[in-house]
Amino acid sequence: METSAPRRQHTRTDLGFRFPICRLSFVFVPWWLAATFLWVFAVEGQEPGAQLKISVDATTITVGDVLTVKLEVKHPESQKLAFPAFGPALGEWSVLGSSRLPVKTLQGGIAEEVLELQLSIYKTGDVVVPAFELELVKTNGEKGKLASEPVQIKVQSVLTGNADTLKDVKPQAEIAADYKPLFFFLAALGSAAYLLYRLVQYLKRRKETQPPLPQDLRSPEEIARQAIEQLIAKKLVERGLLKQFYLELSEIMKRFLGAKLGILSLERTTEEFTRDLRSTSVPAVQYRMIREFLEECDLVKFAKYRPANEEVQQILARSREMVESVSAPPVPMAEVAK
Repeated sequence: METSAPRRQHTRTDLGFRFPICRLSFVFVPWWLAATFLWVFAVEGQEPGAQLKISVDATTITVGDVLTVKLEVKHPESQKLAFPAFGPALGEWSVLGSSRLPVKTLQGGIAEEVLELQLSIYKTGDVVVPAFELELVKTNGEKGKLASEPVQIKVQSVLTGNADTLKDVKPQAEIAADYKPLFFFLAALGSAAYLLYRLVQYLKRRKETQPPLPQDLRSPEEIARQAIEQLIAKKLVERGLLKQFYLELSEIMKRFLGAKLGILSLERTTEEFTRDLRSTSVPAVQYRMIREFLEECDLVKFAKYRPANEEVQQILARSREMVESVSAPPVPMAEVAK
């Protein structure tokens, strides 16, 4: 009896010790399982390995001030991040601008992407920068979400303290004067003036040293006769250069007729030359002779016509005939009276 009693007491004590442990197990194990399930679900929902951080440059601003909001995302390089598109308004905020900074590669294959937003608001009191939701896409196409917390911002009026007292105006920024453009302008102006001076001096020296060209006092007939003889001496016809021969012969006669009749002849087509010739008082017979002569020359120059030797001799004879027969038109009586 004395030995059995302690055993029963020990048994009661052991059972009494174990029973609370079992009871606590039944209470805490479901909570632990629930917390583990919620943690796994949260990790899966937030895309494993990705972090989103939101920050602002100030938590207290004045109406109309620019608030810079920075979204920093770190995620594995294998995942693709998509920032939402921001319009002109974000809730009560006006979106003044956004800029996405270059992607940085960190250690461990982690990419860091940053988006900065410039916001402004025109109401006072406690306002909230709304939460942002970003989308991550894995290489296998699975999509995940990253969500930020809303940020509380206090917006003050431009009036501080008393309602009649305005905030002090910020001092005007002082910008140091930049005289470099003025120096460059003065240097360029001086260089241009020096070059102009040197050019004027050069032209003066050239004018002083260049001897005057002797004037040709010969008559147009003498000049034309000599030019025809020099053309024949080139033997262009004998060398088969008929086009060159007719070109130079027509130019000789145009210069002669221009000097003789007082009309422009250089760089003039046959049509332009004969039109000006018609306005002079040259007789009709001479006019037809000159026009037919120039048209025959144009036939060889532009139509690739190759005249026979007899035709070449005839055109030479006609040119000499025009030199001797064409005379200057008579001076009108009004010109004589002057």
